[in-house]
Amino acid sequence: MNKILTNSNYKNNALLALLITVIFSACDSGPKPVEITTLTEYKDDIAKFSILYPSNWSSTKQQGERFIVFSSNDAKSRFNQYDSYGFPGAMIDVYVTKLGEGKNEDFVISKAKRFGDEYYKTSSITVDGVQGKRLDYGFELEGGEFKGVFIIASKDSITYTTLKIESFDNSWNNYKDDFDKIIASLKLAETRQKKQDTVTITEELPFPSEKLVQQKGTGFTISIPDNFYLGKPNSTNVIAAYNYIGDRRADCNIAIDVLDGSKTSDLKKAATELASRYTGSSAISAVKIGDLEGFSMTWKPTKDVKGRVYFAKKHDKIFRVSINWFSPEESNYLPIFEKSIASLKFE
Repeated sequence: MNKILTNSNYKNNALLALLITVIFSACDSGPKPVEITTLTEYKDDIAKFSILYPSNWSSTKQQGERFIVFSSNDAKSRFNQYDSYGFPGAMIDVYVTKLGEGKNEDFVISKAKRFGDEYYKTSSITVDGVQGKRLDYGFELEGGEFKGVFIIASKDSITYTTLKIESFDNSWNNYKDDFDKIIASLKLAETRQKKQDTVTITEELPFPSEKLVQQKGTGFTISIPDNFYLGKPNSTNVIAAYNYIGDRRADCNIAIDVLDGSKTSDLKKAATELASRYTGSSAISAVKIGDLEGFSMTWKPTKDVKGRVYFAKKHDKIFRVSINWFSPEESNYLPIFEKSIASLKFE
């Protein structure tokens, strides 16, 4: 009898151990944060900034302006809408901007904020021997804690260097020591002096991808090239603004502004008034966009850039949808942008 009980207990214990293993395996089946193997230095020969970054992560650069690194290409799309679930990715983004008279670091900070002021904690930081500002922010998502830091400083109050580091799903602690080293390594950009004999060489960056991924905004969904990301919005005084851009050209973009239409019953009149604000715009014409009857117009933002703007209204919202592309590269941009426009759906 004792022998039988012993065998039964053994079988029960083995079954319990197997069940626990299966449960932990199921919980452990999601993607893991990409580790950092080594840090290497990136130097921008035009803007003269430099920074350490993980050598095994995916990086792109726009000489003289921007250097951005993702822990994985699978993580890129998550930084568009800060989805609750997805790849536990991280991003390092260095951006250089030159400000005109009357604008300062507070102007840049206000443009950079994606969330309410209550999520940000501001402190001072010394960067490259210069005092700057640091904003720490974060919140809980269903997949875990999202955390970020935004740093801004300038050597001459003309050219500002910003550094943004963000990570999802409790992965910040995995990278904290390396993130501290990266922040400490940042060397600020310098204001470039004009020289007659200077030749600027721009790196060949990718055109918009033919693979589209769906993004959700306030009252709409749209599919955009999977190598585009959500950049700084171009519009103010709107309900919401989305500016989807790639690394190749900042003037080639898909932008969607959501405006208050609660007091507007005549879309044609509203579209005509909005179109009048564009320099050299064409007359508006009727067009179907998504499942709505709307209007469109064309204009030229600059000599070599063409633009098309759509207007649609659903419930109490007016949607202004813009596409802009570089004329000499129209064949690489316009067909893909038109596919994006065709994918629009309004809620």
